[in-house]
Amino acid sequence: MEKIESRDNGRVKEYGKIASSRKQREESGLFAIEGVKLLGEALRCGLSVEQVFVTAQCFKSHGELAALLEKCPRVFEISRGVEEKISQSQSPQGVYALCKRLDKRENMVKIDSNGSYLALWDLQDPGNVGTILRGADAMGLSGVILSRNCCDLYNLKTIRAAMGSLFRVPVLVTDMEKFLGESGLKSYAAVVSPDAQNAAGMDFSGAVVVIGNEGNGLSAEQAAACDTPITIPMRGNAESLNAAMAATIFMWEMARGKII
Repeated sequence: MEKIESRDNGRVKEYGKIASSRKQREESGLFAIEGVKLLGEALRCGLSVEQVFVTAQCFKSHGELAALLEKCPRVFEISRGVEEKISQSQSPQGVYALCKRLDKRENMVKIDSNGSYLALWDLQDPGNVGTILRGADAMGLSGVILSRNCCDLYNLKTIRAAMGSLFRVPVLVTDMEKFLGESGLKSYAAVVSPDAQNAAGMDFSGAVVVIGNEGNGLSAEQAAACDTPITIPMRGNAESLNAAMAATIFMWEMARGKII
């Protein structure tokens, strides 16, 4: 295993740029992950892991790591100083990898006419998007659609929040209005309105529920692009729910008939 002790090493600099820059991720076709668990998930899901950086302490303290690293073509042992430079986490993970990006645009060429989908229109918080992907994975949704103005799928915060679900959930990044008009799915706009239909107990087969931006929700124009407005009735005093919270409740309703 080759050792890297300099913070100025070219591979170290490359990792840092890809981890911190959406532009670099798009140009290189790579993205960064951190942690033994995510490395294991990436390999189990068949991702191409191009390079791995690991500290000696992490290697010694994780018995399962040796078997994982055998599946990786290029592995480097890094010093603590190098880890301090490349880690994007407050709690350094000890292992860092560059993987080839998944082509999420082609992941759902065919839409299941009986499937249940969630759509995210211009969400900006990577933690919310990652949390929603994890929920979609848990609830067995057919897929998640993102508008082109959503935050980057390969932001490290998205990846950490998704806990490996990004590698499994079918995701399509596309023009949202065009998708809603051409998919053949019934579309439901998630809104806060006493006039909207109660989402509880609805049949979401062959449907997509659309969640709006964290700050403003769906605009009037975006909601109008959907067939029907739906809402989550609330008994308390909160005016609205966080986008990820609302999405999770809708996903539970979408899956409930198949789970219970």
